[in-house]
Amino acid sequence: MTVQEFQAEKIEGAAKLLAFWLGAMPEDKQSWVPEVVGAAGLRTAREQVAECAAANRFFAQFLKGEKPTPFSPFDVKSEYASSEEAQQDLIASAAECAAVIRGLSEADLEKEYRLRWSMTGYQVIEFPYRNMTYHAGQINQLQLLYGDTEFHILLKPH
Repeated sequence: MTVQEFQAEKIEGAAKLLAFWLGAMPEDKQSWVPEVVGAAGLRTAREQVAECAAANRFFAQFLKGEKPTPFSPFDVKSEYASSEEAQQDLIASAAECAAVIRGLSEADLEKEYRLRWSMTGYQVIEFPYRNMTYHAGQINQLQLLYGDTEFHILLKPH
């Protein structure tokens, strides 16, 4: 298995897992923000999923050498009509990103890329996975905050 295939599979699996956890939430809680005194930048579960989908597409465009569609994570708003729509979009965005990663050469992975800082392709292909797993933890925290103590597990994310 190549590094590209390994990372592509991890990205697709992270999207399926994040989509699963979103689907484990009641529809009304997916657009809920807890009231936390002094907190800033709190977002709904669907907004976080929308950000992940946008980030996946950003990195797919970036790695193809295209000018990525700019976005700010805190400005991404969810326009999903349902949980199912959000889940499908997230999984589709991960598949798009994974397809690009599978097509990268070893030279692409060793190449220096410039976003806010310089990094190799090896580092860039980790970002979509890291972003989705980070937000999966945030969504799990939202579940706890609204009182969901059930242990939600997806045994086969691939």
